Amino acid sequence: MNTGESKGLLKVGDIAMQAGVGVQTLHYYERLGLLPKAERSAANHRVYRPEALRRVQFVKKAQAVGFTLEEIKEIFSCRQQSTERCLHVVELGERRLRQLDAKLQMLQEFRRSLASVLPGWKKKNTSRRRCAGEFCDLIERLPTPPTPPRKR
Repeated sequence: MNTGESKGLLKVGDIAMQAGVGVQTLHYYERLGLLPKAERSAANHRVYRPEALRRVQFVKKAQAVGFTLEEIKEIFSCRQQSTERCLHVVELGERRLRQLDAKLQMLQEFRRSLASVLPGWKKKNTSRRRCAGEFCDLIERLPTPPTPPRKR
């Protein structure tokens, strides 16, 4: 295909630079279906229509507020009217926020747990002691955490 920049197409490197991502990221986005398949110039360079830059910029903005690439792909594939698409984005955002809140709670629990055992570990390691465990007895002596329920 004899396409060129005269038709407004952008080389993959130009899009990568303008979007602040690597060329391999663009190839990855293309494999995931976030970007349309690149066309080829007369010199066999990958070239994209200008809309591809806007898509990559959208992906980066959506990632910045916590959306996954799979969720972004879902947004792109939404064939509904723009108002309905935006409502879908709100639903995705609410779901993502609930997931983040749960993860934050879990991280806070991890932090509390580590903060409670760390002072004792420091005391036990003030002298030159030899570890009695197979890996590290400081961790091995901790109680076994409860198993979280399995997702179905």
